[in-house]
Amino acid sequence: MVALAVAGIAVLATVVTAGTAPAANTSVSALTAAHKCLVMEGSGDPAFVKNFNPYTATSLPSGAFVQGAFYEPLIVTGEGGLKPVPWLATSWKWSNGNKTLTMQIAKGVKWSDGKALTAKDVVYSLTAGNQSPTMDLIGLKSPDNNVQSIRAKGSTVTIALKTPDSQFIAAILNKQFVVPQHIWSQVKDPATWTNPTPVGSGPFDVISRFTGQDYVFSKNPHYWQPGLPKIPCLEYVQAASNDSALALIQSGQVDWTHNFVPNVETAYEAKDPQHFHAFYATTAYPVSLVLDTTQYPYSLVAFRKALSLAIDRQSVSKLGEYGYAPAVDAIGLSGLFPKWVVDESVKSQAKQMATYNPSAAKAMLTSNGFTYKGNTLIDPKGNPVKLDIHVISGWSDWVASNQIITKNLRDIGIDSNVALEPDWGSWYPNASTSKQPTLLWQDASQGSPYGFFYANLSKNAYTGPGEDGTHTGNWEHYYDTQATDLLSQWKVTLDAKKQQQIATQLEKIWLNDLPIVPLFIGPRWSTYSTKYFHNFVTPKNFWGDPIFTTFPDNILSFTRIEAGGKAGA
Repeated sequence: MVALAVAGIAVLATVVTAGTAPAANTSVSALTAAHKCLVMEGSGDPAFVKNFNPYTATSLPSGAFVQGAFYEPLIVTGEGGLKPVPWLATSWKWSNGNKTLTMQIAKGVKWSDGKALTAKDVVYSLTAGNQSPTMDLIGLKSPDNNVQSIRAKGSTVTIALKTPDSQFIAAILNKQFVVPQHIWSQVKDPATWTNPTPVGSGPFDVISRFTGQDYVFSKNPHYWQPGLPKIPCLEYVQAASNDSALALIQSGQVDWTHNFVPNVETAYEAKDPQHFHAFYATTAYPVSLVLDTTQYPYSLVAFRKALSLAIDRQSVSKLGEYGYAPAVDAIGLSGLFPKWVVDESVKSQAKQMATYNPSAAKAMLTSNGFTYKGNTLIDPKGNPVKLDIHVISGWSDWVASNQIITKNLRDIGIDSNVALEPDWGSWYPNASTSKQPTLLWQDASQGSPYGFFYANLSKNAYTGPGEDGTHTGNWEHYYDTQATDLLSQWKVTLDAKKQQQIATQLEKIWLNDLPIVPLFIGPRWSTYSTKYFHNFVTPKNFWGDPIFTTFPDNILSFTRIEAGGKAGA
C-alpha cells in the first residue's frame, strides 16, 4: 500500500494491478536514460499540479517530498528511536531540570532567494501556529501545549517548557521544518496557498522541470553543508497504475519506489540481481481497520472486538501481503516496539483478541445484543449490519487483503464488500475523516510507543466526527479520559521504569477499548536500483525510514545517496 507520511505525513505507496504505462512515459524514458537524476515514482498518481505547500500538499505528487528537499528539520530522530541527528540545530542541551532546551542554529545557511536563514526564522516557524492553525506543528494551540516561551538570541533558540517533557524532541520537534519568515508571514491563508515558487534552504531547492507527468528538483548550488548533496537532482515521474510503475522499475527507468511489489524476488530483483534490490523494513507500526467510533454500531466496543476475532490475519499477511507484512496482535507494536509490551497477561490477551475465531466473534456479538435473521447480522437497534471497506483500486496488496477481510466479515453475517476508489483524491479525504471504513497506517513518533497511544487514546489528539485526522493520527475519533491522564504523566517523567509502567496501563486500556483493529505490520517499502546510484538504506546500512516521502528521515537519504553504480545492495 502507499504510505504518506505524511507523513506527514509522509505517504506509504502501494501498487496497482491494472492499467498500462502511459504513452507519455516515452518522454520520461528519454529524460531518464542517462540517470543524471535519482528517479523516483509512486503509484496511482493523478496529473501533477504545482502545489509545494509543505503544510498541506504532502499528499499530492508535487508535495510528496518538499519536506526534506526544500524545507529542513531542526533535528532528525529516525525510525525506531535511533540516535537523534543534528541538522539545522547543530547542537542542543537541556537545563533547568529538563524544562529549557537551548539549540545552536547552523550558521551560513541561506534561503534560495539569497537571504540568510537565522534563529528568527526558527522561532517564527515554531510559533507559526499563532498565525494559522495549519502551521502549528508543535501543538501551540493544543489543549496540552507545554511550551511557555520560544526566544532567539544571536544564533541560539531557547524553548522554555512548563514542565519536563521526555517526548519533546522525538514526538514534537522531530516533525518541525523551518520556513522563511519573510515569505510566509505575508501569506494571507497558508491553508490554501499553493506556494508555486518555493523558497527553501534544503539540499534540492531548484525546480528545474515541471510537467503534468514529471518534475525535477535540482541541487542547491549554495547548500550550507559542504559536499552535500552528492547527486545533482531528484526526479519524480508519474505512475498511473502498478502495471506502469512495475514496468518502469523493471526497465531500469526508475531508480527508487516506495511501492509494494508482489513476488518482488522474481518480479524485480531477478531482472538484475546485481543491481535490483528490495528492503521491506518491518520495524514499523501496524496497518489497521479504522472506523468512525462515533457512528453506530462502530461505537460499540463489543462490535470492534468481534471484528478483530473475525479477521484471519495470517491469511491476510500471507495471501494479501505476500508474507512481507507479518500479522500483529490486538495492540500492534510487535514490529517497532516489542520490548514495550512486557506484562504476560497483556501479551496473552492481545494474542487471544487477534486469533482468528469466527465462532467466538459471533458469540461476542450475540451476547451483546446482536441477533441473526438467517445468516444476516442484525444490530441491537434492529438494522442489518453493513461494512464496506474502501481502497484505491491500484493498491493491489490492500485490494487483495480487503477481499479476504470482507469475506471474513460476511462469514459472521455482515454485508461487507470491497469498495474501489479510482485514485488518492477520491479515497483519502474520506479515509482521513473516517467517513468510510478503510485500512490506514500509523504515523506516530518513532522514539517510543508514546505517540501511538497519544494519537489513538488522548483527548488532546482527538478529532471530531467528520474532521480530518491527518494532523494528529486520531483517524477513528476516539479518546479515553484515563489514558489521557496517563499520557500526561508519561510526558513529564524521565524515569524509564515509570514510563514502562504507564505503557502497560495504556496497553490494558487499549485492549479494553480497542479503538482501531490492528491487522499487520505496515512495511516501509523500498525497492531500489544501484545501477546508477548507491548508499540506500538497507538492513546493514540503516539510518531511518527507507521511504523517500517520510520526513525528516528522507533528508538523510537525499544527502547520503551517491552517484555511481555498485553491484550488491
